Amino acid sequence: MGRRQHKGVRRHHRRRIDNAVPLTSISEGEKATVVCAIGGRGLVRRLAEMGLTPGTKIKVLRKGILGGPVEIEVRGVSLALGHGVASKVFVKTRNAAEANE
Repeated sequence: MGRRQHKGVRRHHRRRIDNAVPLTSISEGEKATVVCAIGGRGLVRRLAEMGLTPGTKIKVLRKGILGGPVEIEVRGVSLALGHGVASKVFVKTRNAAEANE
């Protein structure tokens, strides 16, 4: 058998998310850039339809308490994502992106 995949993340995704963090881990008011979304085809397609594609700039407006929804601003539109969905969107904060350059 082939190698076992790490926590449901495909091998080609691991390289892209090494320096990225889940959307749920950044603070209110912080800006970030979407790196990728990890999930099934339906989830990734739905997020893309909402404008959450790699390279898109976002801002966290509000985070619910105790794993509640995360409200973000994407392309001038406010969106609310459930905590589970937001945890599958990986982003690079502006500070981290500037440090790598």
